[in-house]
Amino acid sequence: MLNVKRLKRMFNNNQAGFHNINFSVDKGEIIGILGTSGCGKSTLLRVLSGLDPYYEGNISSSDEANNGVGMMFQEPRLLPWLSVRKNISFGLKKEERTSTKYQTYLDLVGLTGFENHYPKDLSGGMAQRTAIARALITEPEVLLLDEPFSALDAFTKMQLQDLLLSIWQKKKTTMLLVTHDIDEALYLCDRILILKGQPGEVFAEVQVERSKPRTRGDAYLSQQKAHILNLLNVEQKAAGELK
Repeated sequence: MLNVKRLKRMFNNNQAGFHNINFSVDKGEIIGILGTSGCGKSTLLRVLSGLDPYYEGNISSSDEANNGVGMMFQEPRLLPWLSVRKNISFGLKKEERTSTKYQTYLDLVGLTGFENHYPKDLSGGMAQRTAIARALITEPEVLLLDEPFSALDAFTKMQLQDLLLSIWQKKKTTMLLVTHDIDEALYLCDRILILKGQPGEVFAEVQVERSKPRTRGDAYLSQQKAHILNLLNVEQKAAGELK
């Protein structure tokens, strides 16, 4: 589905960004990108999304339909003057915006009945649900997620993680998820790429050999978490979100 070879994007006299990034993503996989701050995780998503064209290397896709990528950011980035329905439909072609296609995605993210609300009337979780629907309505071949749940409280975060998995089960959307949260990566992802350094590079790859959906607190996931903490040279007492 997606192949990345010798990808490089540098800033500040080659002291930031990433270099020598190589990986491939199969159709329907959820790939986690995990690492300490400053190793280029978000920059990598910006390059893959096309928002940052100033890179070296090769990005190729087997997307014959040319549906491209969808992008979700840390904040919902909704347009405050548009209703939920119009925010979700915003990425559609003009002739499609009058269709009922949005209703499918409104239902998918559990916002039926809130289509005429405005962003100011939404909770943080509802705003991110709207952003998920907006990202998916164009039916992208790959969905890029840049720490989309990091600003939410723990309970809402878990709800949206489960929502993302339910969408994956229905749509089998290929996803790349940047996160600081090891538990989130182990709960959602099939494989996790560990980035380290400044500039960042892929230091290790962790395969999560459990079918989805998974059980939170699974002993196997705890073992994998300890392994990842060790790879990142993080004390076990710091288990939780990486800082």
